[in-house]
Amino acid sequence: MFSYRSILKQALNLSWKNKYLWFFGLFASLTIAGGTIESQFITQSFGEGVTGSSFAGLESILNAAGIFGAIFIGIPALFSQNIIVILNSITIIILILALAAAIIWLAISSQAAIVKATKKLLNSKKKIQSLEFRESLSEGSKKFWPVLFLNILIRFLITIAFFVSSLPLLLMIISDSYFFVILYTILFVIFVPIALSLSLIVKYAISYCILEDEPFIKALEKGYDLFKKNWLISLEVGVLLFLITLLSSFVLLVLLTIFVFPLFAAGAIFSYFWLIALTVLIAFIVVITFGSLLTTFQISSWTNLYLHLKANKGRAKLERLFFKNK
Repeated sequence: MFSYRSILKQALNLSWKNKYLWFFGLFASLTIAGGTIESQFITQSFGEGVTGSSFAGLESILNAAGIFGAIFIGIPALFSQNIIVILNSITIIILILALAAAIIWLAISSQAAIVKATKKLLNSKKKIQSLEFRESLSEGSKKFWPVLFLNILIRFLITIAFFVSSLPLLLMIISDSYFFVILYTILFVIFVPIALSLSLIVKYAISYCILEDEPFIKALEKGYDLFKKNWLISLEVGVLLFLITLLSSFVLLVLLTIFVFPLFAAGAIFSYFWLIALTVLIAFIVVITFGSLLTTFQISSWTNLYLHLKANKGRAKLERLFFKNK
């Protein structure tokens, strides 16, 4: 029987019992579609306010443009130096690019590995062998390019939509008119469901790509169709995962405040630098582990939901409440 409780419980049990997936969760959290971009956006919007979050988004776009501009200007200046400086700089650039490429490969492959492993674990009652860690990573890497393009696509689309919706803020600087305030409010209200919808469509497209071996365009088409047929269920699960993320993060913060912060304060008061370093290290490990588990749980939840929806199972909670006799 279809129920949100069952889907989320299965995803949590799967994530907790198969801790090797946390490694994948650590890197998958770096992807735009691996974590919950919709949760991050909503949290930022409510935390900083509508205008504040938009200015932050515009600042990020402008900062990125500034970085690329500095790189473009700096390349000709680099080759005006002596050969030793040039070779050292090129070596550093190559190492940085190689490290970035390795992290991107791990992030995308890990995201695909969790999706693949989730379906395999849900459909099999056998105990997982240690070999399956390598198998999961290998299977995930096979879908590297289409999953990478899907992640790039969602980032590009959301950035464009966000930039367009924030343009009235720039116009407000030139002309102090209430028209731009109203226009900005309307665009922002429109942008929120667009961002959520795009994020969910790409999540389903990634599942189609990995689990059904669909090509890039076909996966997007099927992801859109699945979302269109089940948009209310998708949004309800998105809200549930957002609330779970918010609540669990708050609980973690409280626990760290109760158990770790007093040790940090004691180290600072009595100048025990080893204690300060130890508490910072413990907090770092706990946060990283929690984030890895949370990302694994989120991806597993969406994959489990995809499997149920693809099998034409389920009705939204609001539909069940208001249309009980239908």
